Amino acid sequence: MTGTIGVGVDAARRPVAYLRVCSGDHLDLAFLDAEPLRDSTPSAAAWDARPAATGSTSWSFDRPDHGWVAKGSAPQLEPGVIYHLAAGAKDGSGTSSYVLFTTEDLQAMKPGQVRIYDTTREVPAAEPTGTLEQQARDENDNFMRVVSQHRFEQACC
Repeated sequence: MTGTIGVGVDAARRPVAYLRVCSGDHLDLAFLDAEPLRDSTPSAAAWDARPAATGSTSWSFDRPDHGWVAKGSAPQLEPGVIYHLAAGAKDGSGTSSYVLFTTEDLQAMKPGQVRIYDTTREVPAAEPTGTLEQQARDENDNFMRVVSQHRFEQACC
């Protein structure tokens, strides 16, 4: 992992991606997929960073900025769907963590909060089981947490 990714909302309640890239590394693409991930599932959205992102950055899903450019139209997020947001480097040199979320998770957030994969949680005795859909729901409900944007940007890689 060469970075951490998260999701939040801006003052207008629009989804925002947050990315922190580890020192000396770069990430220059991000993608949003619907869970459960299958080879045939098309991405809901994708973005390129020009130039490659280093340090901390963020961009609005529907109005990318800070060097991020959408590869297509803005994603139309649907209630009840679990989304998977991640980033990587086109040259294969690194990837970020990932974060899962639903529109309902975003609605519960305030600007300045960032939802991330919880690497500090107690590791369960077993990974989620059941259908791929149930596994995604369990992971979304139990493996994510919300931190302040400041804490996200200041955390170590």
